Amino acid sequence: MKIVKIATELKRLRKINDEIRYASCFEEKHFTSGVIVFRPTKTSNPERISHDDKDVVCHVLEGRGRLRLIGRRIQLRPGTVCHIPRGTAHDFAAGKNDELVLFYSLIKS
Repeated sequence: MKIVKIATELKRLRKINDEIRYASCFEEKHFTSGVIVFRPTKTSNPERISHDDKDVVCHVLEGRGRLRLIGRRIQLRPGTVCHIPRGTAHDFAAGKNDELVLFYSLIKS
């Protein structure tokens, strides 16, 4: 068993690029969970990511933003939970004025 505090995890974020920072909280054989933060950017990046063998479940903790997948653009705000099936190309982006903070789980399927 492991317990984490989100506030603590937000203090140890690792930078992926100028837009994205994350902290892995749990890593097990069939799933990984953590916190990921998207900063607002001036330009939209058209690149999407997909996980061929993992479903994604994200819970919006703070901020506003959007999820883009399968020709859809879904507005995100605190309390929203998203399930993205494996192999589905997607991307997240923060709103213009807010960072978007998500708790995510990648579940091997």
